[in-house]
Amino acid sequence: MIRWILFGLVCTLVFAVTQIPATWGAYLMTKGTGLGLSGISGSLWNGKAGMASVRIDGHSYSLGELSWQLKPLSLLTLQPCADIAASLERQQINGRACAGTGNTLKLSDANIAIPATLIQDIPEPTKLNGQVSAHIDTLKLKGQALQALKGNLSWTNARLHNGQNWLNLGAFAADLSATDEGHIRADIFSLEGPVDLTGNVVMPLTGGIIIDANFSFSDEFAREVQADQWLPMVAEPLDDNRHRLRMTL
Repeated sequence: MIRWILFGLVCTLVFAVTQIPATWGAYLMTKGTGLGLSGISGSLWNGKAGMASVRIDGHSYSLGELSWQLKPLSLLTLQPCADIAASLERQQINGRACAGTGNTLKLSDANIAIPATLIQDIPEPTKLNGQVSAHIDTLKLKGQALQALKGNLSWTNARLHNGQNWLNLGAFAADLSATDEGHIRADIFSLEGPVDLTGNVVMPLTGGIIIDANFSFSDEFAREVQADQWLPMVAEPLDDNRHRLRMTL
């Protein structure tokens, strides 16, 4: 009889735990991390938010609908982790998120895919097209400040509209890291196309882009964009028909 009573108590406890509302899981993930969730449903272990956003240095970035599966053993370390997936329009994000002590939020083994048309912080009338994909090995936020970043990024079928025509640029890639100041740094290089590019781009979380790169154009592309008319005004000439561009947007 005692065995059946204990069995019943265990079953009752398991049932109770599985019914813990998703709002508890949302609390664990959002407490002091800058992550915001609304429209919450499901349970602590398997939940969903109709809208998610992350706030960094006073700026809010929408992630769309977010679902999570909490890892039970992570609760024992007081650093709850969950496998997450978020989608918004053509934006897709998935990976593992952990809420740590000291208001830290860690993202690991994450994949991000967005169309280049969603990228902001570029001057008008310039427009971008193509597909941007990133793999994040590690990203760590403390409060709303970037502490660590390691990953890579690619921009395929890259196109740029200069206000008159669409220009085919090819494909580019970058290694991602965090600067000592907490900015995103991308060490960029060309994969294919008419632009042979290498350099770095720094993106402060407060906005803006700092570019320091050197490049050369294929002869055909140089003629297409009439590079001889404007290139000397914006870039410093180097050897081997290359130029250096240093610019803050």
